[in-house]
Amino acid sequence: MKFIRSFWGLALWCCLVVCSSVQAVGIEGKVSNAPALARAFGSENVRVLLTSLAQGRIVGLGTLAGNGFEIQIPDSFRPPVQPADFCPGVRSLPSEPRTYTAESLMVYQAGRNLAALLTQADHPTEPTRRSQWMYSDRAATVSGRCTGLNTSYDLTLRKGWNAVMTVSQPGNFMIRNATPGLPYWVQGTPIAGARQVFPAVFDGK
Repeated sequence: MKFIRSFWGLALWCCLVVCSSVQAVGIEGKVSNAPALARAFGSENVRVLLTSLAQGRIVGLGTLAGNGFEIQIPDSFRPPVQPADFCPGVRSLPSEPRTYTAESLMVYQAGRNLAALLTQADHPTEPTRRSQWMYSDRAATVSGRCTGLNTSYDLTLRKGWNAVMTVSQPGNFMIRNATPGLPYWVQGTPIAGARQVFPAVFDGK
């Protein structure tokens, strides 16, 4: 088994199983405002979840240790990919991929029934760069500007999970590969009654 790790503190790591085509993937990082998280959630049994809130799905999970975490996405998970359907003006070569986005990271403490969103961005409240995780069923290069819109793509996807970043600039949004090393931030006031607020995600867990 061969491990490929970024030397950046916050990174995507891949565990490539030599004897099969299965790729085990995880996400590791550090929470930059961890003291605020500890005050609300405590320091025991705090989970970090990669979720699709839109689909009510936990994609991967890990446990917070100090201010660090490592999320593992099970090999058995088969992302329910759909045609990317990029906007007119954007090209995907050699062909358009089928993709799946796990759009939200979340911290969760079951005993307190608390949750909060966790973002990877260059600033906790006024980000200009913000990342999320996208699965692609094939390698593709995506480029161009959406016709009539201020959104452009300069994105290289590999088959599997990709860290994808939205860069906000005056009058323009750029979708590109994520910059390594963006910090993670717990967002806003913790959400009380998390299992009731997100019943499809937690499903009694």
